[in-house]
Amino acid sequence: MAMPHLETNGRKKNDLESGEPWARLDEELGHWQAAGRTASLWWRDDDATAPGPLLERLLGITEDAGAGLLLAVIPARAEPALANGLGAHTCIAQHGYAHVNHAPRGQGLGAWELGSHRPRDQVLAELETGRERLATLFGARFVPVVVPPWNHIDPGLFSSLAERGYIGISAFGPRGAEAGRHGLNEVNAHCDPIRWKEAARFAGEAKTIGSLIDHLRARRSREFDASEPSGFLTHHRDLDPPGWAFCQHLAGVIAAHPAARWLGIREVFAGNISAAKK
Repeated sequence: MAMPHLETNGRKKNDLESGEPWARLDEELGHWQAAGRTASLWWRDDDATAPGPLLERLLGITEDAGAGLLLAVIPARAEPALANGLGAHTCIAQHGYAHVNHAPRGQGLGAWELGSHRPRDQVLAELETGRERLATLFGARFVPVVVPPWNHIDPGLFSSLAERGYIGISAFGPRGAEAGRHGLNEVNAHCDPIRWKEAARFAGEAKTIGSLIDHLRARRSREFDASEPSGFLTHHRDLDPPGWAFCQHLAGVIAAHPAARWLGIREVFAGNISAAKK
């Protein structure tokens, strides 16, 4: 099969054919295999609001690879039709409420919907409204997991979320200890194939696979929490053709490797607080 040419630093390079980044991933997975261990990975997709051909494409890729998919849906923008046609491998998480920034602009704070920039009761009331809407739209497919927009959340919300029946959160980067202390399963994403600066585009194989290898290696060496599966994060509405080609290839590589596997979403968030984090 002919592989697409990817744009890297202004030059075209047939990265999928060159194989070097994939060889490094295979080498890392080989270390897991030699140690008699299996590298667990999971897949999250953010900003879902409506059905369409791009979402259908993602559903097909993940289903074919046996990968569970956590679809992070924006409650205030979710169209009822989104509930139709989702595969059995798909679960729904709560992507904040309206994906609106409430942090002051121009101060280098980044974008926050679930921050401390407005009354906590207001934030929690919005989340409760969003949770009720998603539970109504998606029924048993909805899991009470908060995926904060822009991966930012005030840790001061954790105890209130646990009291309200949420079981987990998912942001970006190696998980810390705070959420676990409040009884929440924090299971994050660690690899994003999109470069967001200026305009969304594929970040390139070397960078994307490199970030995945970094987390796998740190888990294997127990520098990071070894029990946290390595998370792959996509935004199906923003993937360009090289990004789609990468996603499809990665899905198949992980599915085929004897020392790696894609997890189902309920498995990801079932009892995933390591003892060290409690």
